[in-house]
Amino acid sequence: MNNDKWALITGASGGVGKETATILAEKKWNLVLVARSEDKLAELKKELTEKIGIDVRLFKCDLSKDNAAHEVFDFCESQGIKINLLVNNAGAGLYGPSIELGDKTLGMLKLNIITLTQMCTVFGKDMAERRNGSILNIGSIAGNQPTPLFASYAASKSYVLNYSLGLRHELSHYGVNVTCVQPGYIRTNFDNNCGIISEKYKRFSYKNGMTAYAVAKCAVKAVISKRSYVRAGFTNKIVAFASGLIPKNFLAWCISKSMKSLTN
Repeated sequence: MNNDKWALITGASGGVGKETATILAEKKWNLVLVARSEDKLAELKKELTEKIGIDVRLFKCDLSKDNAAHEVFDFCESQGIKINLLVNNAGAGLYGPSIELGDKTLGMLKLNIITLTQMCTVFGKDMAERRNGSILNIGSIAGNQPTPLFASYAASKSYVLNYSLGLRHELSHYGVNVTCVQPGYIRTNFDNNCGIISEKYKRFSYKNGMTAYAVAKCAVKAVISKRSYVRAGFTNKIVAFASGLIPKNFLAWCISKSMKSLTN
């Protein structure tokens, strides 16, 4: 297929990453898909190439390890690929009292903050030199508020939003766009992966959650439109607006009460 548009998606083996890959493929983007699960990536590649006929390259990588971003960039260089759209979707959550989580927190912060920053740095520099490109960072509505029992995760997503907005203004001088999308609850395996066992919480999360496809559709639309940041879903827009009017300390107290009622 004669098409030089390339998008790179991290965490592409499932959830929002997989749906984003599918939507971009339908728009005739060639794809570089990055995740730890090579088998799932291979299945997605087979599906997209047979159905749509785009070019798909796979790179198995644990993005929580040191220098992962440079490995991804070097892979693209070795393939002769210049990325026009970087989608930083890979991330992790971690539930529980902060003092009991130990070093698990460090791994999550490395993935959510350090690797994301390095990906933006190495690919953003290349885009700036070419004066073309876009970066899409997947944040979370949790990044707008202090969230007891998700304290480090919420704080990491606050970083994603503020870093994205700062980077957007830095790179705008080079014709490069940066967009941050903030979803709320999503109907994926997030709850199980971050250590939540409460069925009450999971029912609440599912009932109030968006599908991964809906989030991905919102995200792709936002970055193509070159929006600065978007809160995915009408309810999340209302919640984010309301939480911005409440004093942070009182907001943390309210969320603490809510979290305990859902998980006890």
